[in-house]
Amino acid sequence: MKAHNISSGNELADQLAKEAACDGELDIAYNKHPKSAVISELKELGLQKWQSEWDSSNKEALTKKNCSPKVKDRLAKRLQMCLNLSTVITGHGKFRGYLHRFKIIDPMRPCEMNPQTTDHLIRECTLLRKQRQRLKKSIMKAGGNWPKSNTELANTYKNIFHKFVNSINLETL
Repeated sequence: MKAHNISSGNELADQLAKEAACDGELDIAYNKHPKSAVISELKELGLQKWQSEWDSSNKEALTKKNCSPKVKDRLAKRLQMCLNLSTVITGHGKFRGYLHRFKIIDPMRPCEMNPQTTDHLIRECTLLRKQRQRLKKSIMKAGGNWPKSNTELANTYKNIFHKFVNSINLETL
């Protein structure tokens, strides 16, 4: 039996296939994209828009100082956010310096050095001397030196910094 039987339409199919293959002018009849490709493209467009808004915003200066300047890098960190970490990174929350902006509380802390800010707690507060020493020691053990920028603490030494932040009891400071 012949492989291409005229009565089955195989010859016509072969002829049409050859014409289509040779004719670059024909419209594409099938141009669907895989769902995964569409999702990837939309995610990338979303990240680009988010990055653009992040870069052009004049708000959240402390958060920008404490986080990676690239949204994509920050998302890749998969940092588990907790109340203390969020408070330290954004400078919003139970900080006396933040609450003082709203005339709720005096900004000075029991250590009486400076107003309570993120930088004060990380680098100066005498009440956190022990926690800061553990932070420094852990960073040095990991091959770093002290002091580190807030961005480096939140990104390069995120687990060590997270442990430090969780050791702070903001209620008693």
